[in-house]
Amino acid sequence: MNCGTVLYDKHFQFPDGQTIDKLLIVLCEFGTDHLVLTTTGQQHSKGDTPGCQSGDKFPSYFLPLGSYGFTKDTWVELHDVRELNAAITEQKMSDGTIIVHRGVLPIDLMKSIIDCALQSRFIDEYYLDFLRAFRRTMP
Repeated sequence: MNCGTVLYDKHFQFPDGQTIDKLLIVLCEFGTDHLVLTTTGQQHSKGDTPGCQSGDKFPSYFLPLGSYGFTKDTWVELHDVRELNAAITEQKMSDGTIIVHRGVLPIDLMKSIIDCALQSRFIDEYYLDFLRAFRRTMP
C-alpha cells in the first residue's frame, strides 16, 4: 500500500478490545507492516481550521467536508501512530473486513500530515524517528 492510501476497517480494534468501523490513512511501510493514523468525525475539542491542529489537546489534521473526497468533516488523529500487521491486514482484506476506501491522497497532503504528526508529543519516539527518516525520502 502506498503512502496516503485510505482504508476502511469495519472491525478496527482498540487496545481495550472495543471494535468500531474506522477510516485509516497509511503513512508508510514499516518492514512488512504499515504505519497508519486513525481518523474521526467527532470534533470534541479539536480545531476546525483546515490543516494542522498541533496545538490541540490531542493533535490532529483537519480535513473539512468535501475535501479530498471525505463526505464529512474529518480529523486525522495525530496522537497515536499504529502498526498494521501485514498478515492480519491481508486476512481482513481477503474477507472484506478492510477495504481500500478511496484513491490515494495527494503526496503534498501526506507531507503536510506527516509534518504535523512530527510535532506530536504523544507519538512514541521510535515511530517519530522512523517518520522523520521516511519524510526525508518523500519526493
